[in-house]
Amino acid sequence: MDLVGNISSEIKHLYKERQSILSFDQFLDLVRANPHRLMRNASEYLRDCFLHFGVTNPTTEKPNENADFRRFKLFDIGTDKGIPIVGGEAVQQNIFRVMQAFVRQGVANKVIFLHGPNGSAKSSTVEAISHAMQKYSETDEGSVYRFNWIFPVDKGSTPRAISGEAGKIGFSSKYEASAAKEESFATLGENQISSKLQSEFKENPIFLIPMPFREKILREYVATADRIDPREAELPSHIFLSGLSKRNQLIFENLLVAYDGEVQKVFRHIQVERFFYSRQYRVGISTVEPQMSMDAQEKQLTMDRNIANLPAVLHNIRFTECVGEIVEANRGILEFSDLLKRPIETFKYLLTTVERATLGLPSAVQNLDVVFFATANETHLDAFKTLPDFGSFRGRFEFITVPYLLKISDEVKIYNRDVQAISKVKKVSPHAIESLALWAILTRLMHPDSDAYPNEYRGVINRLEPFAKAMLYDRRPTGDAFVAADQAVLRQICPLILNESAGNAIYEGRFGASPREVRALIHRVGEDTEFTTITPMVIMTELERFLKERSVYDFLQFEARNKYHDAAFFIRNVRDWFAGVFEGELLSAMSLVEEGQYEQVLSKYVEQAVAFVKKEQIFNQKKESAEAPSEMQMNDVEVILGVSGGDPLRFRESLLSRIASYKIDNPKEEINFSLIFFDHLQRIKEHYYDQKSQIITSTLKAILAPDSEAQKKFSSKELASAKSTLLELERRFGYDPVSAVECARFLMTIEDQKNS
Repeated sequence: MDLVGNISSEIKHLYKERQSILSFDQFLDLVRANPHRLMRNASEYLRDCFLHFGVTNPTTEKPNENADFRRFKLFDIGTDKGIPIVGGEAVQQNIFRVMQAFVRQGVANKVIFLHGPNGSAKSSTVEAISHAMQKYSETDEGSVYRFNWIFPVDKGSTPRAISGEAGKIGFSSKYEASAAKEESFATLGENQISSKLQSEFKENPIFLIPMPFREKILREYVATADRIDPREAELPSHIFLSGLSKRNQLIFENLLVAYDGEVQKVFRHIQVERFFYSRQYRVGISTVEPQMSMDAQEKQLTMDRNIANLPAVLHNIRFTECVGEIVEANRGILEFSDLLKRPIETFKYLLTTVERATLGLPSAVQNLDVVFFATANETHLDAFKTLPDFGSFRGRFEFITVPYLLKISDEVKIYNRDVQAISKVKKVSPHAIESLALWAILTRLMHPDSDAYPNEYRGVINRLEPFAKAMLYDRRPTGDAFVAADQAVLRQICPLILNESAGNAIYEGRFGASPREVRALIHRVGEDTEFTTITPMVIMTELERFLKERSVYDFLQFEARNKYHDAAFFIRNVRDWFAGVFEGELLSAMSLVEEGQYEQVLSKYVEQAVAFVKKEQIFNQKKESAEAPSEMQMNDVEVILGVSGGDPLRFRESLLSRIASYKIDNPKEEINFSLIFFDHLQRIKEHYYDQKSQIITSTLKAILAPDSEAQKKFSSKELASAKSTLLELERRFGYDPVSAVECARFLMTIEDQKNS
C-alpha cells in the first residue's frame, strides 16, 4: 500500500476509535457507562486534566528542607512549542487549589489572576494548561462532546402547518417513513443533509434532556455506576441549569411541538460530535488580547444556506449567531492577556459575567461554563489598585503571584534551549550559563527583615548575604561565613526565609534581571565574533557591559544595601564562586585529589574522634577486627585543623556535641559530616591545596605556555602533567581545549591577585 493509503487507513482507524460522530442514543450509552466523566463542567475537567498527567515530588512533611511543593507533570510537557515551565511549583499549587474550590462551589465564579514581573512565565503557564487540555481531550478519559442539528434533504414535499398532530413537517418521504423506526439522522452523508446547525456554545448534549427527566436519568446512571441508591446519588449543581442556548432551546421546542411531544423523534436530529480543545483554532480555548474589541457579540443570520434550507416549522425563529472569544472559550478556558492594558470600561462586564457565570446578549442571557484567567504585570496592577473601581474587582479576582525564579538550578534550565541552539555554532563551556544564572538570581534577592523572625534566629539572619542566600535556596553549602550550626539553622528556617515577603506588594522575585533580558544577553554573546567559546569569563565581561545600561533597567538603579541590589558586586561573587569550582575540578583532573577524598579524611577523623570520646572501638575492614582509634591519625588531622596547641579531648567532645545538636534539629535527616563540619572540611581542603600549590602553579604555567619555545622552560614531567590535565578536564568535566586554557589563565590571575 502506498504512503497516502497508509495515512488514510490510520486516520480512518483513529476516527472510528475515537467515535467522533454519534447518535444521541449512542451518546447516552456512553453517559450510562461513565456518568461522572461526561457530566463534568469546565472546572471539573481542568481539575481532572491536572491529575491525569500526574505529579512529581508529592508533598511530604520535610520541615528542615526548602518548601517542597507538588509539581504537576503537565507543566513538564509545557506549551505547544515544547517549552516546559521551569519552577513555579507554588503557582501550580495555587491554581490547582482555586480549581478545587470551583469544583466544590459548582461554578468558576472568579478570575484566576496571574500577576508578576515581565517575563515570569505568566502567559506561558496558561499556554501549558491549554496544551495539556488539548492532549487530555485526545484521550478516552478526556473525551468531550457537543452536538449539531441535522435536517435531511427535502426537495419534493411542501411544508405544512402542524396543529397538535404528529404529521409531516417538511422532510422527504423516505425520511418520513423512517420516523416509526426512530432512525437517527446523525450519520447521514453530506449529500443527504439539507441543513446542519452547529451549537456555537458547544453545550453538553446532556442538556437536551429536559428537566426533571435529566435529573432522574442521571441519578439512575450515577447510582448504577457507584452501586448506591438513586436517592443518594449526588449530581453537580450545573446539571440542574438550563444549559442550552436560546437558539437551541427554540429549535428543540419547535420540533417537539411539530412531533406532538414525541421527544425521541426530536433526538433523531441530534448529531453528537466529539471535539478536541485547541488554542490555535480557538476550540474551547481562547485569548483576549489587550486591544479595543468586543469579547462577544450577536448577529442575525439571513443569507446562510443552512438557515434557508430549514423546514418550515423552524421559519418562525429569528436565527442569530454568537461570536467572540468568550463564545469560543465556552466549556474551556479564556485568558485575558495583559488585562490591565485595556481601559477599565472594556472589562467591567466581568463583574457580573464571572460572578453569575452568565453572558448578557441582546436577545438572551446565556449560561457560561468557562474558567477565566487573566495576566498582568506588577506596574499595571499597582496602578489599578489606586482606582476607585478596584474594590469591586478585588472580590471577583483570585490573585496568584508569579515571581521570578530564586533557585540557580531552575534558572539554568530556562536557558537549555538557547544553549542548544548556540552550541551548534559556538562552544559553551561548563558553568558559563550557571554563572549567568547565579548573577541573575542574586539581582532578585531582598535583604531579609530580621524583625520578622524569632529572637534566636535574628543573629544568623542579619549575617545572611545575597550569595549565601542564593546558595541556601538551591540547597548548596552557604560558604565559610557560617559554621555548621548556623548552616543547620538556615536550612531549618529556609521555608520561613522563602515566604518572608509572600503576600506583600514588594516581594522577593518581583525585581531583578528578567529571563528575557538574560536570554538576550546569551544570544548577544553567541553572536559576538570576538569569542570562539562562551566561558564564564566571557559572561562576566558581558555583564560588565550590561551594567553600563543602568538607565534602561530599573533593578540596576536600586540603592545597594548590605550588598543586596549591588549588581556590580554580584559579578565578583560569580568570579569567586567559579574560581573555587574550577580549582576543585583542576585538582581532580591533575589526580592530586580523588573524588570525595576530603570528605573521606574528615569522615574518618570524626568517626575515630567520636569513638575515642565514647571509649569505643572501630571495626577495621582490612584486618576484619575491632581496634582502638588511632591517636596518630587523629593528631595528623588535628594539626591541620589547628588543634595541636589546645586540648584535643575538649575539641573531640565538641564534635560529638555538634552531631547531637544537628540530630535534634534535623531528626529525619541522615548525618552528613560534610554539612555538620563544613568549616573543618574547608580547612582540610585549604591545607591540601597549600601542600600542592607548587605543583599546581607549575602545571598551570605549563598549560599556559603559548608555544614550543616557551614550553622548553618546563620539564617533561610538568609538560606531561599539563597535557594529562587538559585531557582530563575535557573527559571528566566537558571543557574543550580553548575553554580549559582560558579557565586556567583565569585561575592563575586569581592566584596572582591573592599573592600580590
